[in-house]
Amino acid sequence: MRRSTSRPKSARKRAKVPPPTEVVWRSLDPTIKPRPYVERTPIPEPRPDPSKPRRPGHPRAPQRCTVGYGYYPDSHQRIPTLRLRGRWLEQLGFTIGSKLHIRMRNGELVVTVADDGEKATDKAANN
Repeated sequence: MRRSTSRPKSARKRAKVPPPTEVVWRSLDPTIKPRPYVERTPIPEPRPDPSKPRRPGHPRAPQRCTVGYGYYPDSHQRIPTLRLRGRWLEQLGFTIGSKLHIRMRNGELVVTVADDGEKATDKAANN
């Protein structure tokens, strides 16, 4: 049978019962001793100031990466692209704006920071 829509009833809500604050053992037989209650481990205190940042971690170099693709200007052909980024580069001496030497050795890429002395010899070799 359908209910009338003119007078809607609110949903019944369960009464909220607060959790017990203490464990109480009751036994019908007085000769049986209650089980000992083992205390729970205390909840750790929160950090004193949550807005204060934690100690800074140390940047880690990635163990592996994926070769992506890019395009040469005015070309629709994809070319392999490798992008390295992160604070770990700065820790190794690769600062922003530094010049790099990239060599291939035994199937590996060797990337080093160019020294000022090397820059002068490279310019002389190119002229």
